[in-house]
Amino acid sequence: MKYLFAPNTMSESGEVYAIKTHLEQEKIPCLIRNEYLSIAAGELSPQECLPQLWVLNDADYARACELLEAWRSLPDETHSQWLCPDCGETIEGQFSSCWKCGNEREEA
Repeated sequence: MKYLFAPNTMSESGEVYAIKTHLEQEKIPCLIRNEYLSIAAGELSPQECLPQLWVLNDADYARACELLEAWRSLPDETHSQWLCPDCGETIEGQFSSCWKCGNEREEA
C-alpha cells in the first residue's frame, strides 16, 4: 500500500473522494485514511486530520500517479449565471437546475 494524495486544507478534502472515485473507475483499488479524523481537529493539528488517499496495490501506484497528474491538469470548468426560462430566476453558474422550479439548464 502506498500513499498517493492528501489535500492542503480541510475545505479541499472533497477532492480526495472525487479522485478515489476516478481511480476506482480505472480499476485501481484505493482507500481513504483519516476519513473521520476531522472531529479530532483541535486536539491534533488540522494538518494531521486531513484525509489521505492510498493505493492498495503497489503495482498500480505508477498508473495512479499518472491519473492524479492528469486530474490536476484538467482546466476548471466554469459557467456563467443563467436565467431560468420557466420562472425567470437568476441561477449561479455552478448549478445545473433551477432552485426555485427545478427546471434543468439548457446546454448551449
